[in-house]
Amino acid sequence: MKVITAPENCNHKQLLKIYCFLAGGITNCSNWQADIIDQLNDVSNNNFELILLNPRRENFPIDDPNAAFDQIKWEFDWLERCDIFSMFFDETSKSDQPICFYELGRNIERMKRKFPSDWEKRIVISANNNFKRTADVVIQTKFATSDLIKVNVSDSRDKLISMHANSIKNAFNNLFL
Repeated sequence: MKVITAPENCNHKQLLKIYCFLAGGITNCSNWQADIIDQLNDVSNNNFELILLNPRRENFPIDDPNAAFDQIKWEFDWLERCDIFSMFFDETSKSDQPICFYELGRNIERMKRKFPSDWEKRIVISANNNFKRTADVVIQTKFATSDLIKVNVSDSRDKLISMHANSIKNAFNNLFL
């Protein structure tokens, strides 16, 4: 957030926003989003601000019958508006994350349509080698992107978090080349 205080003039360049969606497991997964956010706190550019879109709520109102609809609508709305799509498959997941696979395929195609000249710079995918479907993530990504997108893979969660955060930083910086 930028605050302009007297006697400062308002003729500063307004920061443009680059939105990055942090897609990946939420239910029955560790809070990997918090670790990614911590590693991205120093991302900056003179004219652009990186905005991370985190779908993980601190307290999901499970008793609210509209909560799932509201959550999914929020995700769809922001996925349509994001400039960088990141997908993280965490080894702590207790499920195969079928919704994440759907989102991965849907959003690779969406990025291709929305950004035809540089879509491959805007997609970041990571999977822990201990996630039981990592081979599927790698193979599906290879086919969907004609091998233009490489999946970050590591056995170490800390290393993978760092790789994913660095890939988001690179995607952000590559938008200005």
